[in-house]
Amino acid sequence: MRAAEMGEVARWLRRARHLAGLTYAELAREAGMSSSRLHRAANGCRTPLPVVEAFARACGASLDEARALWQQAQSVGTAGSSAAEQVRVEEISTFAQLREAMWALHAAHDRPSLRKLQERAGPGILPRTTLNEALRGKTRLRKDIMLSFVRVLGVGEDAEASWAAAWDRAERNPHAPQRQVVHVVPSPQLLRALSDLPMSGWSCFAALVDNAVAAQASAYGTRPTSPADPLPVSIEFSDGSHPGQETVTISDLGPGMNDKALLEAARLGWSGKASRYPTLGLGFNVATSRLGSHITVRTARPEAADWSVLTIDLGSLVRGAEWRVPVSTEPKVEPSEHGTHITISQLREPWSAAEQLRLGVKLGDIYSYPIRENRLHLTINGRKVGPRLPCIWGDNRSVLRREGPVPARLPINVTVATVHDCAVCGHHSALDAERCAECQSHRLTPLPQRVWGWVGIQRYLHTTDYGIDFYSHGRKILVRDKSLFAWHDDSGDARMEYPIDMPAGMGRIVGEIHCDHVPVAWNKDSFDMDSAQWRAVVHAVRGQGPLGAQQSRRYGYSVNTSPLAILYHGYRRNDPGLKYLVPGDGKMAIHRAAREWAHCFHRGLPEYLNDDIWYAAAASHDSRRRDGAPDVRLR
Repeated sequence: MRAAEMGEVARWLRRARHLAGLTYAELAREAGMSSSRLHRAANGCRTPLPVVEAFARACGASLDEARALWQQAQSVGTAGSSAAEQVRVEEISTFAQLREAMWALHAAHDRPSLRKLQERAGPGILPRTTLNEALRGKTRLRKDIMLSFVRVLGVGEDAEASWAAAWDRAERNPHAPQRQVVHVVPSPQLLRALSDLPMSGWSCFAALVDNAVAAQASAYGTRPTSPADPLPVSIEFSDGSHPGQETVTISDLGPGMNDKALLEAARLGWSGKASRYPTLGLGFNVATSRLGSHITVRTARPEAADWSVLTIDLGSLVRGAEWRVPVSTEPKVEPSEHGTHITISQLREPWSAAEQLRLGVKLGDIYSYPIRENRLHLTINGRKVGPRLPCIWGDNRSVLRREGPVPARLPINVTVATVHDCAVCGHHSALDAERCAECQSHRLTPLPQRVWGWVGIQRYLHTTDYGIDFYSHGRKILVRDKSLFAWHDDSGDARMEYPIDMPAGMGRIVGEIHCDHVPVAWNKDSFDMDSAQWRAVVHAVRGQGPLGAQQSRRYGYSVNTSPLAILYHGYRRNDPGLKYLVPGDGKMAIHRAAREWAHCFHRGLPEYLNDDIWYAAAASHDSRRRDGAPDVRLR
């Protein structure tokens, strides 16, 4: 039986297996356990810690992270059991409390699956999809659904009447507060834990760049900037006059905040409360504490007379100092100054010049799209960060197949769903919802959820440097991801479909896919791959069935006509010549030379920026094969 509290553990295990590229049979051999037991763990069933540890160990994943998630699930499960005793139906006044009480009742009856509840209720009375959406606040909770739910769980007639009265109170009072809010102070243990959460150095800086981009988007619309007016963001390292006095400052010339907005952003960041407006949230808190222990935020709007300055000394807070974050003001030098400057001192470790250069290369890769589209102007110590450009064949290149020409680059622009966007908190609700499921606001506007970008063919093959980049709000979340090259059958096992041709393990299919609506992990290293939104992205890019026509027929699918399947059909082989757009020398493919030219492309050498050299080599190969000409060394 699946347990709600094990959901996060299950998602983590599935992702670990996915990254390890193991089938359940291979995983069972590595872990020394049955595949069915491991499959149950990855499906969210209650699982002992040794099974979770064996699963993680077999996948080469972090045991500490696995144990922490399992322990958290146990505490949630215990809290859920006691919740049934604490919630009183007669005290309910909001739909949020009503949903919470339903979850507690469900837990008190050993958490039967929604499918079982549907079967017990009878045909058409309690559809599990409708119930699931209502319980999770995605759609309005109907009275008949709620009463069928409690009836199936065996409450008596008197109790059923109490539930009906609770629904009536919630309907009459939709704006009642859900609970009394208690403002808690982060404990020293929590503050220490923040600085120990796994987050790489470049991810810390990226989180602060994201803050600037989000503030700009909030002030000026969903697109961060216009190409004529890029958002300037700078990272400045200072060595200080003595060891230990190094600082780093991340500055942006965005809209900035006033003192009230700054305090609210900090408060919401620590509380974790949802907001569509900029907050100094978990990403900010972890990023800054991972970099250093003394943080100063200076911010101002253009019309303000002064800078608002907030100082956080994590060192003193860890030692138990009173939780008071001082906010002061500093006069502006120029009245029109605005933006936000985050200075971090008492760094955990200094950043050498070489590390700063590597940081620039990484951020140029992560923010490749907004930088090259002139929407973000990023500098490190005054040096402009350049984007990592995709080295792909031009839009005019194609190969000819029986069905017609197959372009080397295929655009994608699909609206996978339309939802209601809340103007107050930013929560997304179903299109038929009358009010926001999160804050009960009626300020809802339709929002199309788009998947857009392209997939294409790289000019060279590589063992690792290929795959699809997936973006969220201008930042790469998955970099050169290869997960869509595998097809998962009904048993959950992955079948790798690409690359399959010689040289073994080398690929050249690449792409850039933007999917802003898909939920992202707090540290932005992954999407929620169990979400319906992510599944819709996968379907838009690679379809439902196998990529190959023969495999599709074998497993009962129609021929796959997705963009990725079309590219696979046209370019899965690596034979030299124009038939597959592979450079050659008249005898064989010249993959090493093609990669050396790509290195020149990424260095920005002008003669390598277009694909003429690669194309000439592919065409020359064909002409030499036809003419039987001797080999001529290509540069």
